[in-house]
Amino acid sequence: MKADGIQVYSGPMKTMTVSEAETGFARLLRWVESGEEVEITQHQQPVAKVVPLPKPAAASLAGSVLEEGDFVSPTGARWEAAS
Repeated sequence: MKADGIQVYSGPMKTMTVSEAETGFARLLRWVESGEEVEITQHQQPVAKVVPLPKPAAASLAGSVLEEGDFVSPTGARWEAAS
């Protein structure tokens, strides 16, 4: 069956030939961005698999801030603006 003008073989993973991947590279990237894995074949033999990168884990600042003393109350220090 053809999807978007590219031959897609039935199975768990989409498959494209090298020439289809060259001419439809933007489409290949859209598939991968949406979570698809795409196998690239040459002469009916698999030569590469394009897979999405893992999503980065959310950064956590928990435990990375050290609190010492009272940082809310006025210090009494005078600050002067530079002219």
